[in-house]
Order: sequence, then structure tokens, then C-alpha cells
Amino acid sequence: MNWTSKAEQLLDKTPAFIGDKLRVKLEAKAAQLNLGQIDSHFVKKHTHNDQGSATKCPQPKVSDSPLTQAFARKYAVHAAMMGGTKREGNLQETLQQEIMQTPQNRPGMAYIHIPFCCSRCHFCGFYAESSIPAVMDSYVNALALDIARSGQLLKSAGQQLQAVYFGGGTPTDLSAENLKHLLETLHKEVPLTADCEITLEGRLYGFNDHKVQTVLDGGVNRFSFGVQSFNTQIRQQVGRKQPREEVIERLNRIAELAEPFQAAVIIDLIYGLPGQTETEWLQDINSAINNTQIHGLDLYQINIIPSTPLMAIKDKLPPMANLQQRANLFSKGNQTMLDAGFTRLSIAHWSRDLRERNRYNSGNKRGDNCLPLGSGAGGRWGAVSFYQQSDINRYQDAIKLGEKPLAMGVTMPPHYPITLIAIDQLEQQYLDITKLEEAAEHPLCSDLLPMIEHWEAAGLLCLKPSGKAELTEAGEFWVVNLQYLIDVSLKEILCAK
Repeated sequence: MNWTSKAEQLLDKTPAFIGDKLRVKLEAKAAQLNLGQIDSHFVKKHTHNDQGSATKCPQPKVSDSPLTQAFARKYAVHAAMMGGTKREGNLQETLQQEIMQTPQNRPGMAYIHIPFCCSRCHFCGFYAESSIPAVMDSYVNALALDIARSGQLLKSAGQQLQAVYFGGGTPTDLSAENLKHLLETLHKEVPLTADCEITLEGRLYGFNDHKVQTVLDGGVNRFSFGVQSFNTQIRQQVGRKQPREEVIERLNRIAELAEPFQAAVIIDLIYGLPGQTETEWLQDINSAINNTQIHGLDLYQINIIPSTPLMAIKDKLPPMANLQQRANLFSKGNQTMLDAGFTRLSIAHWSRDLRERNRYNSGNKRGDNCLPLGSGAGGRWGAVSFYQQSDINRYQDAIKLGEKPLAMGVTMPPHYPITLIAIDQLEQQYLDITKLEEAAEHPLCSDLLPMIEHWEAAGLLCLKPSGKAELTEAGEFWVVNLQYLIDVSLKEILCAK
């Protein structure tokens, strides 16, 4: 597909971690329209997102069934903020300045991206590179240098990290030798707190005992596996290879190996998958609770991403749950977890015992400082969000030149710190305007209260005499919309003052 130079310039302005996906989406749209060239007008038309538009993202409606009818759609997949200004100049110097200015009593985090998968799951929007051993070896060598150099910067600033997350992609696709190399580099070069949470994300397929023991010996103390479903047929429909029996057996074996290290084993389950009934959803949760030794469980709804293989084959599969059905599955899932005695850590995260701390995920929602490491990694430090080069060859070229391979920086808007507090509060199922006012050092109640009262009328929260509002079950299901709308309101209030 031909791109004009102005169209390419517009694409370059998008964050590095979504630029490649956006290109695929636009080229697919152009092909549908039988266009041979993409120009700037086409890019603007099909990427324009008027986030402040009340017609596109209206307030909830009052109905007899807020769980299923408060909104017509979810406004976002995850909580996110509007605005920000592209950072010009030397991004490496900007990152150094932000780190050096951070108080030493505020430990940060790091996200380490491993952009490889041996196969692509049909629902996944994060796939990047095939798991080719030679390519992964070369990448890991570059990544180790990225980690070491960034560690030296943290040391010079007197900073420590309290959580490190190896995400992907599929980090468990790396060889035991490469995993050991990265973990040794991390512990040798990066200042970590004594209780630092080190998470390795991945899947069970191919993650043998040797790899498990290697990473446990290397300091990993939390595993996060995308099981998605225990139902063999449903798993295979979405590109998962192992049958139910193997999944359960492997989870319990990893939990057994992790026990001497007191490492946590966490899994994700997804509701709304093709052909998944309420009975099968509850069977999945009960299988996790009763048939495995896991320490935490995350319940996510299926995210329908246009660029994924699932959308190309969806007509050949049983139907996925619609939004109203997903709302009911959410409700059933929550009640099952409460009945089983699990503790709720956030909207989607549950723990069986204290071993599951969920530190990285919680910190990410709060907007804790997070250092991006690896090709395609994103993070933030201070008032700036940073995105690393998503092309692994360009990433490695920059590393060879001794550079931090940052592709883009965005200075967050003035309301950013207050929105983060609001997002975190809503993740904890409440909203406290008084606390927001104290943080903002600006009156907010008179501007926000009419909206909050409308949310109460819509059945999404309940106002207490103290002024604190607690989310209802419906508010929990629609939390991303509430987070979006509070961000819009805070921007209007605080950026206009």
C-alpha cells in the first residue's frame, strides 16, 4: 500500500507501541475501499477521536437495569487519559532529568518487553515477532545492555525499583539461557528493593521444569499465565494448544516448584469467548479455584480488537457474548469469587492469599514511575510518558550506538496527576472528591457533584454521608467509562483554571 509523505508524518506522531497496529488497520480499511494510496486526509478521517464529544461518549442513562443498560458501549479497553504534548528534543536527556528529579523515597517500576510468540492467539492484539531462536538471542543481548545502562542511571540517581514486569509477547518462549541472562543482568545492574516483585508473564505451553527452575533461581517471584479458559474446545477455537487436563497438571506442577520460593502463580480467565455459556464460564472459575493451587485470579472480558485473527474467523465460530451478556457474566464471576473467599485487589484482580501482591498492576493504574525496557515498551517517569522503538532491528541498532532507543515522549497535561488518583480510586471501587480536591489544591466539588449525582441516579454508585461514593456492581462493570468521563471533567476544570 502506498503512503504519501504527509500520511507517514501523521502516523509517526502516534505512540510507538500502537503505530504498527494503526498502519495495519488503515491499510485494511483502504483495501476494503479499493484505494491504492493512503493520504493525510484518509489518516485523519479514520483515526480522529473526538474524546471530548458528549455525543460520542455520553453520560450514562437512567434505567431499570444499570448493569446492562447504563451505556451502549465501553468507551475504552483500559483506563486512559486524554491530551498530552509530544516532547521535542533529546528524549534520553529528558528521561535522565525526570529520573534525577524524583525523590529517592519513591521506588519505581520497570516494564521489560519480550515481543516474541511461537504462535498467535486469535484474540491477541499484542503479537509482534515469531519466536525464532537466533532472532531472540540477538534481541536478548541488546535488551541486557538496555537493562544494564538504565540500571546505572537509576543508581546514579539513588533510585530503586519495587516491581519489574516481563511482558509480551510471550517471555516464556525465551530459552532458559536467555531468561537466566536477563535475570542475572537485572539483579547485578539494577537497584531493586529487598521485596521487589518480579513477574514473568507467559503461557504454559513450552514452559518446562528447567525453565521454571531457572527463573525461580534467578529471582522471579510471580508468574502470570494467560489460561483464558479451561474448556478444551473453547481454548482451541481461540488458538490455545493444550487441553484442559494438561493445563491443570502444568499449573499445579509450577505451583509445586514455586512453593519453596514463596512465588505466586496467577492466571487470567476471559469471559465472552466464542461459544462460552454462563455454565462454562462458571466451570472455568471453579476449575481455577478447586482444581489448581494458584494464588491469584484475574477475570477479564473479551476485547474485540478489529486487527486480530479472531475477527477474520468469527463468522466460522460460535457467537461471542454481547455486551449485556458479558455484564451478566461479570456479575456471576464476581459472586463466585466472593463466595470462594478470594480478596478483591481491584476491579479484575483477585487473590487467594497474601502471596499475590499485584504490585506492578496496581502501580501502573496509580501512575507510578515505570521505566520502559525493550523494543515496543512503554512507560512513564515524572510528567513524561516514554515509548521505545517498536521495530526490533532499529531498537538493536540504537543499542549498538550506545543510545536509549526512545522513539517518542509525551508530556502529560496538567490534570494528569489528579486523573491518576481518580482512576486508582475507581479501581478500588470508590470515588472521593475531597481527596481529589486536596491533591489538586483546587475546588472540584461544585463542578463534579452534578455528574456524580447523575451517576448515582443511573445506579452506578452510592453517595455516602461522608461525601465518599462507593461503586455499585453496575459501576464496577462500567468502570472504564466512569474513568474516561472523570478524566474529561478534570481536564475541563483544571486545564481551564
